[in-house]
Amino acid sequence: MSNTSVEPSLVRRPGVSDNFRYLAYPDNLLVWMSDAQGQCNFVSPSWSTFTGRERAQELGNGWLDHVHPDDREHVTQGLHDVHADQVPFRRPFRYLREDGVYRWLMGQNMPHTTSAGDRLGHLCLCFDVTPYQEGEAEMEHSIQNVFPLLKQTRLIAVVLDTHGRVQFSNGGLCRLLHCHGPALVNCNLFQRHCAESDQGLFERLYPGGTQGPRFPAEFQSELITLERESRHVSWHAVVWRDSSGRIKGTMLIGDDVTALRHEEEETSLYVKAFEATEHAIVVTNALGTILSVNQAFIQLTGYSREEALGNNPRILQSGRHDAAFYKTLWNTVLTTGHWHGDVWDRRKDGGIYPKFLSISAIKNASKKLTNFIGIFYDNSERKTVEERLDHLAHFDALTGLPNRSLLLDRLEQAVERSIRLGTKVALLYLDLDHFKLVNDSLGHSAGDELLKAVAQRAKTCVRGVDTVARLGGDEFVVLVPDLQPSDDITTVANKLLEALTPPYAIGADTATCTPSIGISIYPDDSASVDELMKHADTAMYQVKQSGRGQYKFFLSPTASANTA
Repeated sequence: MSNTSVEPSLVRRPGVSDNFRYLAYPDNLLVWMSDAQGQCNFVSPSWSTFTGRERAQELGNGWLDHVHPDDREHVTQGLHDVHADQVPFRRPFRYLREDGVYRWLMGQNMPHTTSAGDRLGHLCLCFDVTPYQEGEAEMEHSIQNVFPLLKQTRLIAVVLDTHGRVQFSNGGLCRLLHCHGPALVNCNLFQRHCAESDQGLFERLYPGGTQGPRFPAEFQSELITLERESRHVSWHAVVWRDSSGRIKGTMLIGDDVTALRHEEEETSLYVKAFEATEHAIVVTNALGTILSVNQAFIQLTGYSREEALGNNPRILQSGRHDAAFYKTLWNTVLTTGHWHGDVWDRRKDGGIYPKFLSISAIKNASKKLTNFIGIFYDNSERKTVEERLDHLAHFDALTGLPNRSLLLDRLEQAVERSIRLGTKVALLYLDLDHFKLVNDSLGHSAGDELLKAVAQRAKTCVRGVDTVARLGGDEFVVLVPDLQPSDDITTVANKLLEALTPPYAIGADTATCTPSIGISIYPDDSASVDELMKHADTAMYQVKQSGRGQYKFFLSPTASANTA
C-alpha cells in the first residue's frame, strides 16, 4: 500500500484523537465517536457513504434515531454502560439506511480517554454483517446470550476453537489453574495443562490437531496448575456448528472433582472428613444395607439418620432410570471396584434432583467384599447450564425448531435405523416464495412473525416422529423417517402446501408466501446424508424455476435425460 497525504476534508476535530483518525479510511469499517456527554460528535466518511445521509444528520442523537426500535433499548443500555462504567461492549443491531433498508451491524464500543485517564467519550467501530445474518450472525447472537450465563456460574466454563485453543474462559478456569485470564487466551488447554498420565487426551479429542466429528459429550481430565498441583475435572461438552453444519468450536462446562477423587481414595482413613465434607456419604454392608450416613446426606436427602439406617439406598431412586441402568452400574462396581456418573434421585419430600455419584467397593485384607461407599452431591446448577447450552446449540432461536445441527444428527440416526429395518427416509426441503418482499415491504419484524407462523403450521402436518427444522432465513426441512415401501410421501407434501399457502395475518397486514418443496428419498436418491440434503435442495430449485408453489421429486441428470 502506497503512502498518501491526508485528504483536506479530514480535518482535525476537537476531542478526536489522531490515534483514531486512520480508522475512518477503510470503506467497510464504520466509525463514530461521542463526547463526554454521550452525544455523537464525529462519524467517518465511510459512515455517510453507507447510510446515504450527510454527516451532520448523524451528530448528537441523530444516528441513534435510525437504530431499529426493537434493538434501540439494548444499544442505549450498552452505551450507558460504556459511558458510566468504562467497560466495552459488543452487540449486533439493525440500522436504517436512507434508502429505507435495515442492515445488520456488529458494533464494538469502547471507552475513549485521554492519556491521563480523563473521559472524552467513547469510540464505536461497526461492520456490516448482513450477509451472515442467516447463518453466522444467528450463531453470534446465541453465543452472546451464552457468555453472561458462563460468567455467572461458579462452574468452570471454557470455549475452545477447532484446534483446542482457548477463546473464552471464566473465572472458574483461572481459579482452578491459578492463571490470569490473558495467559489462557489462545493456549492449548489439553496440551499445556494436562498431567503426564493424561497426555493422550488431546490426541483423542483432536486427532491430527483438529477436532474430530465425534467429540465426547462427557469426559474427565487431570490438569496441572502453575504450581504443578493436580486437579481433576469432569467435563460436559457442547459442540457449536455454523449454519452449514461445520464445526466452529466447543463449549466445555467443568466441575472440579479433585476433592471427590481424594474422598473416594481416603474416606476410610479420615473419619473427621466423613462429617466435615459438604458431599453426602452413605456406607452400606456387602448386601446394600445402610450402616452409616453423614450430616450432608441428611441435609440433601431429607432422611434422618434413624430413617436411613437399616434401609437400602434404593429408597432414593427417582424412577427415571430403568433396571438395565442399575444392572450396568453394579456390574461396573463389582468388576472394577468403582463407578461414577450422573444420577437422578428423589428426596424424602418427593422432589427429584440430579446428583453426581461415586460408588466404591471396599474389601478387607483377605480381598473379601465388605462394604460399599457412595459419595454424592447435588449438581442441579450444572444440569441447568448444560440443558440451556444444549438448547442454544441445537434449536433455532427465532422459531424454537431444531436447527441444522440437530437435523443432521436426527437424519443420521434415521438412516442407520432405515438400514436395520429396511425402511426409507424422506427429506422435504421448503423455501418460501417471495419472502424477501415481506421483509422489504412490512419490515424484518413482520418477516420474523411470518417465519414463526410457518413453523407452527408446518408442525401440524407431520407425525410425532417426524422433524420440522429451520436451516436459516426462509428455508425449512421436514424429515420423515421409517417410511414403508407402500407409504406415499406426496400426502405430506400436499398437507404442507395446503397448510402454508393460505395468507398469514401479520398485525394489521396480511402476507402470502407459498412454499416450493423439493423431495429426496433414502436410499433411492443417495446413500449419503450430505447428498440427500443437496438433492432435496436441487429439487426445490427446480420447483422455483418451473413456477413455484408446488413440489417435485429429485431426478438425477440421467433420469431427467431419459424422461426428456
